[in-house]
Amino acid sequence: MKTRIYIIILFSIGFFLFSCKSDKKYKPENLRELTNIELREKAINKTLFQLDDAIYKNESGLVISKDSIKKLNTKSWFLERYVDNNGKIKELIIRKATEKDIAFKEELISLFQKTPIQVSNIDCSKQEEILSEIYKLDQEMRSGNNIFDPEIDIQNLITIKNLIKKCGMPTLEEVNSKQMSAIWLVFQHADNDIRKEYFPLLKQAAKNGDIKKSAIALMEDRILMYDRKPQIYGSQVIKDNKTDKWKLYNLENKETVDRRRKEVGLNPLSEYLKRWDIEFKVKQVK
Repeated sequence: MKTRIYIIILFSIGFFLFSCKSDKKYKPENLRELTNIELREKAINKTLFQLDDAIYKNESGLVISKDSIKKLNTKSWFLERYVDNNGKIKELIIRKATEKDIAFKEELISLFQKTPIQVSNIDCSKQEEILSEIYKLDQEMRSGNNIFDPEIDIQNLITIKNLIKKCGMPTLEEVNSKQMSAIWLVFQHADNDIRKEYFPLLKQAAKNGDIKKSAIALMEDRILMYDRKPQIYGSQVIKDNKTDKWKLYNLENKETVDRRRKEVGLNPLSEYLKRWDIEFKVKQVK
């Protein structure tokens, strides 16, 4: 799990583009670009590419250092992957991602995560240690100035699915609250279809008192948002493409949202949205 393999076939990771713009786009010589069909096959077969020797370039052909690209946001950029005759990636061309690119990256992630996995040799007596390690890995790369590594999310998901399949859903009688929250974190950061698949199990755990109801509320809102349906608790915010500012994602029954939030242990929506400088002035019906 700790081996850092860059999974470009799954995520088409993009980084900042260093260069002066050129009218003529650079194309590597004696290399060919991997097709979408090949990338889909790699995702389905869980085939990983080792990129230690690959060179990153911008659309003008200028080399970009790996130290520089590791510090930058991965969501807005796309990588074209060029391989030699042996199928080894030699060059990665960075360009601005289009809406089609973003949709394709999501498709690859979904294909990889949905692929059936075989139960690994998990020792159920060590599930406390396993969940503690997963919690640590998930949170460390999402805090401070650490680099986001999508491989960690993939490996965490595989481990959690295996643990549940072999040992059953843990309870607070077996593990502590932080270890239980590790399970929620992994599914919250997974593909939406996987969230929906495991949501009933997580919701039942919340009813049993093993997971916070507030966490399940956040997951339900996220599922609804990705399904392009109105959310219930107001936990999801999105960027406005015109203003580049945060705004509240579509919310049903706005006048009673605080009542619903209180039922699951969440603070008033107007207070919650302050962290994104969003004002919520809808009068609440008590």
